[in-house]
Amino acid sequence: MNSDQKYEIQFNGLAVGIHDFEWGLNSAFFDERNNDDILEAELASKVRLEKNQRTMNLLFSIAGKVKVVCDHCGDDLWLPLECEEELIARFAPETDLSGDEVIYLGNSEFKLDVSQYLYEIVLLSLPAKKTHLEGECNPEVESYFIQEEVEEEIEKHDPRWKALEKLKK
Repeated sequence: MNSDQKYEIQFNGLAVGIHDFEWGLNSAFFDERNNDDILEAELASKVRLEKNQRTMNLLFSIAGKVKVVCDHCGDDLWLPLECEEELIARFAPETDLSGDEVIYLGNSEFKLDVSQYLYEIVLLSLPAKKTHLEGECNPEVESYFIQEEVEEEIEKHDPRWKALEKLKK
């Protein structure tokens, strides 16, 4: 059995109207996709599907926390995560017209696998720079950064460097 089947919405038998779906996203979900950025995850995902005659509007809501590696000190860091994204699915005979916010489903399709959308939403919601709050990084690593800053400051005030700067001009 494909583990992604649990992230499928069988819309063929659904009545026109609003339907809610929920899934937990844990470490195994990201491990199956060979993701190295997320070490652990405790996320709850909800999808609100509004089905119409020719379209389906899907609102994805994901909340919880993920464990990543701090970009500054290299220690583990739990980040809170809360995001919402919208996706529109249209029924059309041509299905290769997919875009970022609109997908096209053929008339013969009866289910929608949302696992890839859930995965991408989580990854795109992570901050570009993942760091601890100030003062919470590993103190041993912080001491190396402080030592480097002191050495750089010494180099700035070293008269030999000023003499070398003159050679640049």
